[in-house]
Amino acid sequence: MSNETATLNVTAEDFMTNVVEASAQTPVLVDFWAPWCAPCRQLTPILENLAKEYAGRLKIAKVNTDEQQLLAQQIGIRSLPTVVLFKDRTAVDHFIGLQPEAQIRAMIDKHVPKAAAQGPLERARALKAAGDYAGARALLAEAAAADSRDVTLQAELAELKALEGDIDAARADLERLRQTEPNHAATKRLGALIEFSEVVAAFPDVRALRERVSADPSDLESRHALAVHQLLGGDVEPALTSWLDMLRNHRRYGDGLAQRSLVHAFELIGEADPIVGQTRREMAKLLFA
Repeated sequence: MSNETATLNVTAEDFMTNVVEASAQTPVLVDFWAPWCAPCRQLTPILENLAKEYAGRLKIAKVNTDEQQLLAQQIGIRSLPTVVLFKDRTAVDHFIGLQPEAQIRAMIDKHVPKAAAQGPLERARALKAAGDYAGARALLAEAAAADSRDVTLQAELAELKALEGDIDAARADLERLRQTEPNHAATKRLGALIEFSEVVAAFPDVRALRERVSADPSDLESRHALAVHQLLGGDVEPALTSWLDMLRNHRRYGDGLAQRSLVHAFELIGEADPIVGQTRREMAKLLFA
């Protein structure tokens, strides 16, 4: 949940997670390109504009075929640029070569649901998902000024502060919300995000965390921090699995850190996602068996 660009660079290592599996939730348009390819460079700003236009309904990923030659061979890429649309874990459409933006949009519209009418909160969330935090903040600030009692708007504004690294300001907002609406879902979600954001700030180097966990699986502090990075980065299942394992084998570590982290994760993911109900059941078995 960091402030990322509108497109995501993927490799063979994370292609299944960030493209194939992710397409079960949101269609993913994958641009296979190379630095020496002039049409690829011309296509890039078109795809970036589309990423913002379809924010929340479409993700756009890029694969550097010079660096990921085996992956490109496995997908069957023979010409550049080649752009493949994945939906429901399947490649459903593609085009080869530089195409006009209108033609690319027409292809996308065959597979991506049209946007419903959105209020300021929904539009701000779409901008946040696309990495446009400034645009999201402007929308939310205007809406919150018109309705200062809307807890969800206030919490969303505080989330943006946390995501931009101003944890102290976000925590101050959280304390104000806890005084008036401690049980509101938005207040709980904000609290979860702030706690996880503090972990990220304390352990920013994901590669180092992976190396530590690989070298010493009993390093619970690093395992927890890595799970936080995974969750906030959208790699939800490994994070939940890690905390379930910690709950199974190290329940008392960190004064119940694994259980607390699972609850925070549920608040961030949302009850509508089936993985929350499934993980809740696994957690209950461990706690009450």
